[in-house]
Order: sequence, then C-alpha cells, then structure tokens
Amino acid sequence: MGLSNASEDLSSEMEVDAFRRLFPLRYFERHLAESIRPDGRPLGKARETSIFLGAVASANGSALVKIGSTTMLTAIKMEVMTPSLESPDEGCLAIDFHMPPICSPIVRPGRPAEASPVVSKQLSDTISRHIIIFAVTFSRMIDLKELSLVGGKAAWMAYLNAAFSIMQDIYCLDADGALFDAALISAVAALSHCK
Repeated sequence: MGLSNASEDLSSEMEVDAFRRLFPLRYFERHLAESIRPDGRPLGKARETSIFLGAVASANGSALVKIGSTTMLTAIKMEVMTPSLESPDEGCLAIDFHMPPICSPIVRPGRPAEASPVVSKQLSDTISRHIIIFAVTFSRMIDLKELSLVGGKAAWMAYLNAAFSIMQDIYCLDADGALFDAALISAVAALSHCK
C-alpha cells in the first residue's frame, strides 16, 4: 500500500508540474482565486527570513541571508585609497552582484546571468540614494565622509563583495525569487557588521 501511495504522489506531482509548465497563466490564476501561493503560503505571508552575520571570517564585514530558499552571501573588503579631486573628503563604495551557475539552472557557465547587472545597478542606486538620505538623519547606513582619513590625501575605499574604499561582493548561492530583497538585506547586514 505504501509503494502505491508513493507512486500516486509522484504521478500527481508530475501532473501538477506539467500543468504549470503548459498553462502557467491558468496555474497562477487558480492559486490567486484560492488566495494561496504555489508553495502553500497565504498571499499576505512572507517567506521565512534569516540573517547570519560574520559568515566570512576573512572579510571586514559579512552576512549570509536566506529568504525562503533564496540565499545571498555578502563579503566586504575595505582598503585605503586616494580620494578623488571632486570629493576629497569622501571614500568610495563599490558593489558587485554575482550569480554563479550553481545558484540556478537558468544560469549557464561561461556567461553572466542576465539579472546580475540589473540587480547590481539597483543595489548601487538604492544604497547610494540612502547614503545621502541617511547622512541627513540619525539612522544613516554609511556616511562616505566617515571614510576620509586625511582630507585630500587618504580615504578608505570600501568594496561590497551582495570592500575603505568599501568593496562589497554579493554572491547569489540559490536563486528562488526575491533576489533584490535578499541581496539588499545581505548588503545592509554586512555593512552593519563592518569592523
């Protein structure tokens, strides 16, 4: 009896998957009509979110974020840089978003995922816009003037790597929706973890 139930479940699962692929609009319309998502959650319920700070020991700041199955890893590298003549009292923030082939079957080896530059630009724009907004308020994310070491001579460069220049690299480890949300949470969490 157990084997028969297992094969019926598999058959039913295959039928649902075939229906979803052949008739995606009708598939989602049925879920909307029942006010339920395909994964069984009510429409208004968010996926479970978790944040782990310090995921990369060698980074100046890092975070691993999961929203459902979507997983982002952000590592920040900070290094000293010479500030630009236009902004002698400011450091720099660089954000790179990566989607390696391991994160999704739609990402192919040897060429970048189509979503990578789009998400990277959205993250840069959002964080840069909020740097200006937050600089005016008490809850700012990061003030680029705080990255200045000696006016006109030296400043931190930060890369968000998701490094004084701050370089931030954000790696998508599993792409299952809400890429921008997970990447932004990961980037902000890693910034909050900077040492």
